[in-house]
Parts: sequence; structure tokens; C-alpha cells
Amino acid sequence: EKIAPAFNDTELGTAIGERMRACVLSDIRGWLDAGLSIGRIAINASAAEFRRGDYAERVLEELRQAGVPARCLEVEVTESVFLGSSTQLVERALRALSAAGVTIALDDFGTGYASLSHLKRFPVNTLKIDRTFVGGLESDAGDAAIVKAVLSLGHNLGIEVVAEGVETALQSSLLQRMSCDLVQGYHFGRPMPAGDVPPFLTSWQGM
Repeated sequence: EKIAPAFNDTELGTAIGERMRACVLSDIRGWLDAGLSIGRIAINASAAEFRRGDYAERVLEELRQAGVPARCLEVEVTESVFLGSSTQLVERALRALSAAGVTIALDDFGTGYASLSHLKRFPVNTLKIDRTFVGGLESDAGDAAIVKAVLSLGHNLGIEVVAEGVETALQSSLLQRMSCDLVQGYHFGRPMPAGDVPPFLTSWQGM
């Protein structure tokens, strides 16, 4: 919470984003060199990072310098990024990233202010169902209905759907029965140092 305002500042938000990407891309290159199948690694992008107008160019150049394929990166934005004066800059950047093979994910879906029309305007590859709905999946009929509706929406639009905040085996089972594409949460793993990722991935891939 204390660091959140920094992401709203153009200079600080951009600097934090650049530092984060440098660390992430270095880790990805190391994991690829070790022969790990890592799928996609997601990074968050704040509204401030789009204000300079060269966000996509920066990210693609960083990928090139790090020797990381674009398919390994996912850029997550929240619905609030689509609002305000930088909308055209956001659209241009996301289209450039998507064209290069970077996955674009709409995070915390269902809790923000975006219109469903944004799913048509912006190149969204993935919807992430907010954890507040997943958390009530077992006991709240309303949450279950919302999850089903988002899954139906995503599947009909050809958009991958990810359920966030999966913490129990029952939640995972219910989502599987609903044909949810992907799930993430503490039931599968918690935040960990980069050095712990190789054995974690190896253990899952060996199952």
C-alpha cells in the first residue's frame, strides 16, 4: 500500500517497471538456459508507464537484449489503465506488443470500471477472474454465477480465462468442471525466490 503511489508517478513508475523487467528477463533467460519449460511469466504494467508513448518499444528492446522470446512474456493491465487521457497510447502499445507475440492479460476482471467494449477495442488475450469471486466459489451462488459468466464470455470471444486466488482443492476441482483454462493461487504455489523456481517447476513437470 505504501509503495502504490509511486506507480502513479510517471518517472518513478517507469523506473520501477524497468528495474522489475530487468530482473524478470534475467531470470527467464537463466531458466531457459537451464532447459526449463517456463510457459509465460507475467509482469504488471501501470498507467504511468504508458504516458511516455514508447512502452512497447522499450519492452521489445529489453526482450531482444536479454535474448528472451516474446512468447515467454505476459503483460498484465488492470481495467483502470484503459481510462483517462492515455487511452490511445495504451491501445497503440498493447497492439504493438501483441503483434510481436507478447500475451496481454486483463487483470482483476470484474472489479474495475472498464466497459465490455474494451474487450473488442484492445488486444486482450487473457482474462483473469479476480480472487474475490473465486474465494466465494464454494459457498456463494452469486460468485459462482459470475465465474461461470466470465468463463462463458471469454470462451465465446476466444479469450483465455485464468482464475486467480485458488486456495483449495475444491475450488480447483470446481473450476476444472467449469472448463476454466488456467488457475493460479496458493493451492499450487506461493511467492518464492527466483532460485527456488527451477526445483518447483521440475517437481510439477514430473507429475
